[in-house]
Amino acid sequence: MHLAPFRARPVRVLGVLAVVLLVVIRLSDLLDISLHENIVAGYRKTHDAFTSTDSPAIDAPITPAPTTPRSRIAKVTIATNKLETDIIRRALQTHERHNARHGYTQFTATRQAVGSLTENDRHRRPKGAWTKPAYLLSILVAELQKPDEKRLEWVFWFDADTVILNPSTPLETFLPPRHLPALRSVNLLITSNWDGLNSGVFALRVSPWSVSFLSAVLAYPIYEADRTRRDRFRDQAAFQFLLGQPSSPLVRHAPGGMGGREWWVTVPMRWFNSLPVNNAFRKDGTWLFAKEMGEELFDRGTDEVYNDGHGGRVKPWKVMRGDLAVHFAGTDRVRESWMGPWVDRADSMAPEWDNATATEVLRGKVADFWKREDSKMQIDKDGAGKKDREREAEREGKEEQRKKQEAADKEADRREKEKEAEGHKEEERQKTREKAAKEMAEKLRVFEGDEDAKGNEDKNEEAAQQEKATKLEEQQQQNAEPDEHAELGPDEHVDLEEHAELGPDEHGETGPEEDAEPREV
Repeated sequence: MHLAPFRARPVRVLGVLAVVLLVVIRLSDLLDISLHENIVAGYRKTHDAFTSTDSPAIDAPITPAPTTPRSRIAKVTIATNKLETDIIRRALQTHERHNARHGYTQFTATRQAVGSLTENDRHRRPKGAWTKPAYLLSILVAELQKPDEKRLEWVFWFDADTVILNPSTPLETFLPPRHLPALRSVNLLITSNWDGLNSGVFALRVSPWSVSFLSAVLAYPIYEADRTRRDRFRDQAAFQFLLGQPSSPLVRHAPGGMGGREWWVTVPMRWFNSLPVNNAFRKDGTWLFAKEMGEELFDRGTDEVYNDGHGGRVKPWKVMRGDLAVHFAGTDRVRESWMGPWVDRADSMAPEWDNATATEVLRGKVADFWKREDSKMQIDKDGAGKKDREREAEREGKEEQRKKQEAADKEADRREKEKEAEGHKEEERQKTREKAAKEMAEKLRVFEGDEDAKGNEDKNEEAAQQEKATKLEEQQQQNAEPDEHAELGPDEHVDLEEHAELGPDEHGETGPEEDAEPREV
């Protein structure tokens, strides 16, 4: 586009664009044309010719009006940071031709949308890798707010360094057939190579599961911060961890006994993620993407392969004629030399590459794949179901055993408590008996003490009485004897000794008959 006239008359241009926008808005109501997909990006590009902004944004490139009815499949990518180059723009144009032929909506993020809080990256790499799941997540959430009949069904992510080689192949070709029941749970189609799962190209069903999965991917640098610092592949490492590691919450807590494998399927790389080399490393360890691509490395898409020292066997990821796309992962430093010839090849639309016959052959292979996968998944689900039932039966058996043991333990505890309570009662009774015995002994002691005291008092009283009687008798005797001699004179003293041996009658005592008056001396 020649921009000189636009720079000269920006106000007039904006006025024209405003009129166009109004017309398109009206048409969008009648023809269901997406304003965001077909007009907004073009307006921004024209507007940016004479204005500038540093604020982040997410744009969609101009997508030609589709030649077929609009599909319920969309494509998503990101073109920011190192991807803002001419070769990437040319690669995206190959997607636009594909979109136009099959009616696909194209979403493209052109600004970084995730900050440093998400990833503490010691290499200070751009955050475009995490804008990827964030952007996808925003699209899926927005689609799920629409009525079922108006929302997208699937979205395909394509890294911006992918080139569409065979636009004759529709993306619908790869989706799991609706009539195969075991595949209805599949929400993710992803490929795999020597590095494990590859997140350069994949398909997501518009579903709550996909939202949950992308949320986990986006949060991965936060809850797996140590892994993120060590990870080489960033968002791809998140895919690999979440889907394949036993410690992953998606695997550990997955219901159904399959570790979450019923939700996703690994599909052949040549479906939509072919690579431009047979091996990324020569046998001596040299990395092919470390230098610019020469003529000898420009693959012809046949069984003829570059002599890398590994032998001539064609690997399942090497690009072949008729393949949908080729992906230039790892070519960052030499991307222009590797992608340029391939984009030229795609632009030429040579029949050996843009090949509808190859698409039909592919359809048959894909159908066979899904039949095998359906049978395999059904067996896995049945096996998992059987294992689940066995585990459930085992769990119920253990639960029943636990309940029985718990009842037995409770009964044993009850008996033990009763025994202990009876022991306490017996102990209390023994204490009561001992206390009663002590009280009885005390009472007996007191009683015996009282009796002894009373006996002693009686004895003492008897002794006192006896002593008193004795004293009285002695007193009487003493009182009686002096009466006979009390008034005797000295010369008239009677020698008592003379009368000592006198008999009773000789003492001069008066008998009963002799109760006379005292005689005079």
